[in-house]
Amino acid sequence: MCGHNWRIIAAFGAQCRVAARMPATRRLLTARWFARRRQPDEDDARPRTLPRSDMDRRPRVSRVLSSPARTQHQTHPPLDEESLERAYPSMGHLEYVNAGSSPPAESAPNMYDSFEEPPLDLTAHICEDSLRQSAHEQMRGFGGRLRLLDELETGVITAESAATTFSTASEAEKNICLFWAAFLKLTNYLQPLIEVGADPLYFDALGLSPLHVAAFSGSTECANYLLSCGSDPNYMPRCFAPLHCAAFGNSVQVANLLISRGASVHCAVKYVNCEGGLLHCAVRANSVECLKLFISHGVDVNQIEPGGTNAIHLAADLGMFQCLSILLETPGADPNVRTRVGDRESTALHLAADGGFVECVDLLLSKGAEASLKNHRGFTALHLAARSSSLECVESLLRKGNAEPNANDFDMRTPLHAAIGKSDSACDIIETLISWGANVNQKDEYGFTPLHLAALDGLSACVETLIYHGADVTTRSKKGNSALNVIARKTPASLAMVTRKLDCAITLRHSQTSNREVELELDFRSILHHCYPREISYLNTFVDEGQKEVLLHPLCSAFLYIKWEKIRKYYVARLFLSFIFVLCLTLYVLTALAHNCYNGSKDMEETIQEQELCQKQSILGDLLRKNPFVIEMQWWVLAGITIFEIFRKVYGIAGYSTVKQYLMQSENIIEWFVIVSVFLISYIYTNITYTWQNHVGAFAVLAGWTNLMMMIGQLPVFGTYVAMYQKVQKEFAKLLMAYSCILIGFTISFCVIFPDSSSFANPFMGFITVLTMMIGELNLDLLLNEPDGNDPPVLLEFSAQITYVLFLMFVTVVLMNLLVGIAVHDIQGLRKTAGLSKLVRQTKLISYMELALFNGYLPKCLLKILHSSALVSPQAYRVVLSVKPLNPSEKRLPRDIMMAAYDIAKMRKQYGHTISSSGSTTGAYSCFKKYENNNDSGYREYGYSSGLGSLQARLDETSENVRQLTQEVRELKKLINAQQLVLQQALSGAMDR
Repeated sequence: MCGHNWRIIAAFGAQCRVAARMPATRRLLTARWFARRRQPDEDDARPRTLPRSDMDRRPRVSRVLSSPARTQHQTHPPLDEESLERAYPSMGHLEYVNAGSSPPAESAPNMYDSFEEPPLDLTAHICEDSLRQSAHEQMRGFGGRLRLLDELETGVITAESAATTFSTASEAEKNICLFWAAFLKLTNYLQPLIEVGADPLYFDALGLSPLHVAAFSGSTECANYLLSCGSDPNYMPRCFAPLHCAAFGNSVQVANLLISRGASVHCAVKYVNCEGGLLHCAVRANSVECLKLFISHGVDVNQIEPGGTNAIHLAADLGMFQCLSILLETPGADPNVRTRVGDRESTALHLAADGGFVECVDLLLSKGAEASLKNHRGFTALHLAARSSSLECVESLLRKGNAEPNANDFDMRTPLHAAIGKSDSACDIIETLISWGANVNQKDEYGFTPLHLAALDGLSACVETLIYHGADVTTRSKKGNSALNVIARKTPASLAMVTRKLDCAITLRHSQTSNREVELELDFRSILHHCYPREISYLNTFVDEGQKEVLLHPLCSAFLYIKWEKIRKYYVARLFLSFIFVLCLTLYVLTALAHNCYNGSKDMEETIQEQELCQKQSILGDLLRKNPFVIEMQWWVLAGITIFEIFRKVYGIAGYSTVKQYLMQSENIIEWFVIVSVFLISYIYTNITYTWQNHVGAFAVLAGWTNLMMMIGQLPVFGTYVAMYQKVQKEFAKLLMAYSCILIGFTISFCVIFPDSSSFANPFMGFITVLTMMIGELNLDLLLNEPDGNDPPVLLEFSAQITYVLFLMFVTVVLMNLLVGIAVHDIQGLRKTAGLSKLVRQTKLISYMELALFNGYLPKCLLKILHSSALVSPQAYRVVLSVKPLNPSEKRLPRDIMMAAYDIAKMRKQYGHTISSSGSTTGAYSCFKKYENNNDSGYREYGYSSGLGSLQARLDETSENVRQLTQEVRELKKLINAQQLVLQQALSGAMDR
């Protein structure tokens, strides 16, 4: 018995191996179709899986069979690794360096993650090859003679000699030969085999009996004989009934015979994870005739089988167009019936679109399938068609099914999100969806746009296609990552598409007037399209992400120039108010605190100080003493301006996204310090001022004027000089920190050597004296002997002189010259990038002003005035500027900007500007010589070199070809002229004769 069971198991394994080699059909329930909705943690987001490739779409059988080969390959490390291990043997297990925690993954959560896939059936489809192999494996498993099968098939064993031949055969050989004869339609052999003891009810590992294989082969005679021998038409020892096998073999006549003998048309396959009825079997084998027969006998095409699907679902999932057509033609067929696999539901249209079967999609749509229905993940058929990279299905769903291109799934993702992939048709699908109205900037639940997904996956072609069709590179996810940041790191060559769009916004045309003057049109919609009313936010994002070179483009520079002209008046007004505030503060500190005039007005005899301002003979001092309300009025005016400044600062907080961002601005800290100082130095608390208020007032005045200097430095006219000052200041601070130890050392040495000197009375005063001596203010009196004759010992005098000389050499000479050299070098560097630095500061200043003006808390009437006076385009990115670059009277734009834009427009008109075959884009303006105006012009040689080398090489090759062709034409012309001269001479000679 044990041997018999072992042989059955071996035969079943052989059956599985046979099925693995047969042509496998597409699996019914795909992995991503059963994917649960995943709620990912943004701090531990799994890498986003790309759309499946051609390899991933292979049947599971092929993938499983290929796995051992890969495993075997991986077990043999390369030779260089073996050599490295021998040279540096590892001591036990490897230890990782503890260098901090790993950063979280930055990829977007995958919309098709977390699969729940049932085991895929490998033997649900019965075919001729599998039955042949099964018979041979059964014979081999039972130790029988394989030649008996070959002799039966070739006719060596005849029907007359069958009884004699098989009389000495074993029971297993008789049963298997009966199975084989029924499969080969050898009706004459059945009776002799049964007479010698073959069992007509014998079955293999899958429960296939001679009646089953006869039904599959379509042998009516064999089936009829076996039925007459007592075989049950509903005989189902394990998985399949004879009628199922007839369906797999498309044996209509045998199916009719079985049905007439009482076979049930409602029997279901009892195979694990592949439960189904006759219609499922017919669809799997594409048995069209049997399918019609079963439907005619009353099988319900809408019936959901125990596996959760009906025949329509299966036909759509396998792409069986003929079967699907027959099923849908049946009266009462519903194309919108949903599968029922737990809480997961899908329609036949979802399955067909997911497989990319456009014929099935068209058929389902024509039969009333609704393209708007969603599955258990919220996907429409358009989501799945875009995900499977089927352009035909996408177009069919949009054109014939009126599918919504902006439909959201449960993660708020649209079909455009699903279309991002590596396939060759991904860009075409993206363009198709956008042409049908898909929102290219739609954000999902995590704030990711399709551009984010394409950039995160490094898909430069998709990135460039999206940018070309208006995707906003400055949009940010919920975690604050902009698409521009991801593109700059993962697909930097795609940034050239931004430049191309800017180039395309500059066009050249001739005026319609009689003079036909050249006009240059600058279309700012590419800059303003996504940032109304904060028009500068697009360019400001480029600056924040380190792509500030884009500001050098003539279109961006022209926009900054016009925008500054619009918003300059508001900054000048703010600058004027700040000046009045600091001036009032200064007057109050000078009069009420510095010269103690307020206290003198209260008690003139005791508190008056001998200072010029408040002396009795001073006219102004006399006025202040006799009229203390003047000082009081100063403070109340200062308090009123301060209250206004408080409202302005509080209003400005709304323009910042976070408190940290607000506190990171140094000017905010300085201004709040000055505001608080105003109330600290007031007299109103005790009607008297104190000495400590003088110090607070001094620092407040210093901070106020310093902040005013920084504000003036933000103006483009003075920005370069203030930037130089700040740069040298930072370098000096770093240099002082680096050499502070030697300065402290000299300070202590001088305090010890010169204890009687007032300059070195204590270390703090000594350090200040050393800093003063650094700049060359040397005090040689320290080395001179006192006139009273009390000279120090010679040794101490000599050590003092050595210390002084060392300070002179290492600090005054070396250190100060080093500081001067660094300052000169930094200034030269700033001068080289003065144009770009000017544009960057201008951008940040305009951004700051827009944050203050358009934070949404002003009355509508005031906002309306601001829109009309501060915006370049009050009508939301509908603005085009037309200038005449060759007209000397044109003053609306600087000459260098106009000429740079004119060169780009002229080059585009001459050579055109298209995407290269490699997918990258080349900027034409990078090959022009930029115009400079002293140090203020930013148009130097710059550009986006992606693809520029190939473009330049093609241009050089074309120029060389043109030159050679021109030379050949000239030589040919000379030859023709010479031949004409010879002909003329010959004709003249003939006429003379």
